[in-house]
Amino acid sequence: MYFRSNRPNSYYNSYTTDTCVNNVLIYGPEGKVFQWGLNFPGSWHDANICSHFFSYIKRKIGDYRICVDQGFPRSGSAYDLFVGPMKKKRIEKLSPILKDTMLDLCAAYVSLRQASEWGMRALQGTFPRLKRRLPSDNDKRKRIIYCSVLLHNFRTTKLGINQIATVFDDEYLRYRNLRNYDRIRSYFNF
Repeated sequence: MYFRSNRPNSYYNSYTTDTCVNNVLIYGPEGKVFQWGLNFPGSWHDANICSHFFSYIKRKIGDYRICVDQGFPRSGSAYDLFVGPMKKKRIEKLSPILKDTMLDLCAAYVSLRQASEWGMRALQGTFPRLKRRLPSDNDKRKRIIYCSVLLHNFRTTKLGINQIATVFDDEYLRYRNLRNYDRIRSYFNF
């Protein structure tokens, strides 16, 4: 999400070579966003943003884990809270027995991470305004993003049209237990 800013230094992101804001959204299995970090400066990394609400996430999800990409921390206070694929260089250093196990686990995490892409597609597809430049005023920009997330949750609850919810419904566990069928994995070739 890009915008014009009067203070380009904090909002400048060298990866995109533009001023932007960073948002971190956490989707639940029903397809709704249950935690978010909105309107952070574009120079901040996702790990810095989510470090502000580690304790809240731990209380909210209990024994469950959040599948993330390689940009998120998985050590320190995030240990056993975030799970996700490991970098190939790190896997190469493991023993052969552990390497095979980690490769299978990483493939499952990559498959599971597809759900976040579905969530972002549902949000951005419904609200195309989020793809355009947002106002430079912090409050206006935050209200636009916040309202979009709330409307996404309302739409998911009332209409029930959400690919995450479709894949992670109660039947998912039943299908997975029968002949090891995995509906998410069927979308990808490993």
